[in-house]
Amino acid sequence: MKFSTTVLLSLASLAAAGPYERHEARGNAVPQPDAYEAIHQAESRLAVTLDQKDWSALGQSMTQDIIYDNSQFLQQGRRGGVYKGLEQVINGTKQAFEGAQVSHSVTTAKIDLLSSIRAHVITYLIYSHWDPKALDDPSKTYRVWEQCDDIWVLESGLWKLKYSKVTDQAPKFEVPYFGEDDKN
Repeated sequence: MKFSTTVLLSLASLAAAGPYERHEARGNAVPQPDAYEAIHQAESRLAVTLDQKDWSALGQSMTQDIIYDNSQFLQQGRRGGVYKGLEQVINGTKQAFEGAQVSHSVTTAKIDLLSSIRAHVITYLIYSHWDPKALDDPSKTYRVWEQCDDIWVLESGLWKLKYSKVTDQAPKFEVPYFGEDDKN
């Protein structure tokens, strides 16, 4: 076998192994994220948990004594309120998401570490709520451009949401326009 063929086969097998296997094969420890990246990852974990409606996993992303305040939405005739404690948050979220597909698209976050275990985080996200049976009903299918003014704390090795004040960045909820679809 020629040298160039041997090198190519070696490189191909390394590429197929994937970055984690290559990293572990060298005997190096997997690098840990800094606090900023860990908080970004925690926000993503929370979004996925909510979108999948995995209520039993919310304790990995929220503290037991969480305060979640989206009471501004009441002024727009929407569901909202101040929820105190993980159980209230889960019950309120279950009701709000019932029968709907949801998506939390986390965009940008400004993170200010207050200590090694506490951070003030301002996050902007797009929350989409679709009721497949009521795509033309703006009370059941809508989009919100949210700002979340949050406190995250490091608890048992995980960054968790402790407090969140959610506000709508637009004058009202946006109603998606799906257009006329006579072909489907």
